[in-house]
Amino acid sequence: MRPKRRNSRVDTGSRYGGHCAVMSTPQKSTASLRTEHEQLLTQIHAIGERVEKLGEQPLPQQMGLAREVLEFVRKKIAPHARAEEVTLYPAVDWAAGEGSHITEIPRFEHKLIARRCDALDKAIQEGASSGRLMHLSYAILGLAAAHFVSTEEVLLPYLDKAFDPARFENEVLSPLRVRRKEA
Repeated sequence: MRPKRRNSRVDTGSRYGGHCAVMSTPQKSTASLRTEHEQLLTQIHAIGERVEKLGEQPLPQQMGLAREVLEFVRKKIAPHARAEEVTLYPAVDWAAGEGSHITEIPRFEHKLIARRCDALDKAIQEGASSGRLMHLSYAILGLAAAHFVSTEEVLLPYLDKAFDPARFENEVLSPLRVRRKEA
């Protein structure tokens, strides 16, 4: 006797001859935020690819690329991080339940990125070696990329469960966008 397959009717029709409707994944409440994160990750990876060749560049271009990393963080990542701190993280903490400390690590990641940016800024001012500039640039980009991935995989599922798309847009995303513009 063959063992029964679990969920054998999902998307393949019923065992009684009819066909089930194709099951669609419900829209996640955080879909638009996930799209923003995906765009930022794409930019992070593009800058990272250019940083790979930093050592092959003349000194002025090396410094220019290191400044580009700083400018990207200051204009794109830092405003996003400040907005997360005041809008997204309180919502995640609420969704995770009373006493949750789930956002302590991503908040600390923001501080680590800021520290690395300070170190890169100092290295640029001191005319650091290409190796040092690459090291600091990679550290910043790697921390930022890991932060977005952990937000996607750890924090946003809490929000998807706690909010429907309209409520998430109204109570979290709209204030987040306002805060980001203020930053």
